[in-house]
Amino acid sequence: MQGMKNRLNVFVFAILAGAAIALGGTLFIMAKAWIPDNPYISASLVGSLLFPVGLLLVCYLKLNLYTGKIGMAFRNKKLDKKGLNVFEWLFIILVGNAVGAFAIGFLIYGLTFIDQGSSFSVAVASTGHSRAMAFDFENIFNMSYKSVLCGMLVYIAIYLFNRLPNHFGKVVGVVVPIAFFVFCGFQHCVANMFYIVASGEWNANAFVGLLICILGNSLGALALDLFVKYE
Repeated sequence: MQGMKNRLNVFVFAILAGAAIALGGTLFIMAKAWIPDNPYISASLVGSLLFPVGLLLVCYLKLNLYTGKIGMAFRNKKLDKKGLNVFEWLFIILVGNAVGAFAIGFLIYGLTFIDQGSSFSVAVASTGHSRAMAFDFENIFNMSYKSVLCGMLVYIAIYLFNRLPNHFGKVVGVVVPIAFFVFCGFQHCVANMFYIVASGEWNANAFVGLLICILGNSLGALALDLFVKYE
């Protein structure tokens, strides 16, 4: 009974994490839609600086985000006490993240369906379309390395948030690496879940790209953790 309660708790906090990342993605799209590009203001840069709001919510509310947990998952000593296997724990989190991201994605999809042709609808469609990759070497390679680098940067953000002593440092430690990966077009699996659903890109290309992204995010975080745990 206790084990079931622990699993449900992990799942609920994972759903909320997925919704938080989707909120960050929504802010990114809003900036792209409503800020006209000009020599003084970059819509993509503003959106990139707004996106980390999602991860800040995850960190401060102690939510369960797959890309924030995978890097240090295999040295989490609390799981055994809760009766959870690390692979089961990660799977529950990933599914919960998907539920949260999909829920917000369907909400945005409904809004764009009602208001087709608006600048917001166009921004949603273009963002989602960029996550649905064709099956060729160039696209698979780009998705792979961008996912690995994203996993590393999310790991750095979580690591800095946990290690820095004051709130200013924590916020800067999250915003800088996360805004950097968003601006550079690196690929985050939970954000992509949201973008794909919000734009209606429900196809095999998007699904394969998402699987590659999950693997790349995981490898990036785990690779960086090999260096950090021996500090």
